[in-house]
Amino acid sequence: MEEHLSIASFPGMQGRTIITSSLSKTFTVTGWRVGWAIASASIASAIRNIHVKLTDSAPAPFQEAALTALDSPPDYFESLRRDYMEKRDYMVRVLIDVGFRVGFKPQGSFFILAELPENCPFSDIEFVEELIKKARVAAVPGCGFFPALTSPKESPEMHRNYQNRYIRFAFCKSIATLNAAAQRMRKILDSRGCFKLN
Repeated sequence: MEEHLSIASFPGMQGRTIITSSLSKTFTVTGWRVGWAIASASIASAIRNIHVKLTDSAPAPFQEAALTALDSPPDYFESLRRDYMEKRDYMVRVLIDVGFRVGFKPQGSFFILAELPENCPFSDIEFVEELIKKARVAAVPGCGFFPALTSPKESPEMHRNYQNRYIRFAFCKSIATLNAAAQRMRKILDSRGCFKLN
C-alpha cells in the first residue's frame, strides 16, 4: 500500500497549502455533508469569510459525530483502510466481470473510473441513465471529468474514446449495498456477457 505524502509536508509548502477533507466518504456516512479545511491563519480567515456567505453551518449532531470519529484510536483507522481496500478490490473484480475495463486501482480515492465495455454503443450519459432504469444502480458519467473538445486536430471519434466512454463508480458503501449493485448489474447481462440496455 502506498503511503500518502501531503504536499504540505514539503519544504515551503505548509503556508501555501489548503488541506480539505470530509466526514462523509472517510467514515462511510455519505450524505453527511461535514467537511473541514486546514490552512495557515491568513488563508483560513479568507476561507471563513467566503464560507459564511455561501453556506450555513452543518447540523450540530454531525459536528459532534465528526469530533468523535476523528478522535478514534489508530487501530480503527487501520481497519477502515483495510475495509476500503477490500471494497475497492471487490468492485474492481465486479466491474471487470460484467465487461468494464479498469485501467488501474485507485490508491487514494473512493471512486473507480471504469471504461465502458468495448461493444457498448451508448455514451457515458446514456449508459448511466439506462443503468439506473434497468438495474437501479447509480453511477456518474465520466464526461464531467474530462475537458471538452477544443482542438480541431482532435477527431470526434478519438475524443469520444475519452470523454464519453468512462463511468465513475463509488465503493464507499456497505458490502451489502455493493453486493446488491453487483447482482443487479449481472442480471442485465445477456448470454454473450453484454449489457441488455436496449
